[in-house]
Amino acid sequence: MGEYMRDYMPVATNYDPPTSSLNADIVNTDEKFSVNLNVSQFKPDELKINLDGRKLSIQGEQDVVTDHGKSAKSFSRVIVLPEDVDVASVASSLSDDGKLSIEAPKLIPVPGRSIPIRKMPAIDQQKY
Repeated sequence: MGEYMRDYMPVATNYDPPTSSLNADIVNTDEKFSVNLNVSQFKPDELKINLDGRKLSIQGEQDVVTDHGKSAKSFSRVIVLPEDVDVASVASSLSDDGKLSIEAPKLIPVPGRSIPIRKMPAIDQQKY
């Protein structure tokens, strides 16, 4: 069996784990909403983050050329942000070890309040 496997060794040594293993870690607290991904297989210029309304799109695309041929890998994640997220404040950062973090604070809720009624003089019916 070993002699048959030798033909596959160049392929096996260049094997990259599938990008489907890029699970998003989503945290939704009272203070913030965050998405964390390990994108260490991608260079910063191979990543794109877009926000369309409340729809957050995270994409990575990479073409690899080796002595043994070409390969391409990509991923795409679409996350709908909750209604209480401040979409104007969405920010992202990428660490040196390939951890992508996207965060946004929650909107500050407007507290309910009592509206006082002012006392006014009588309204002249002829004006209305």
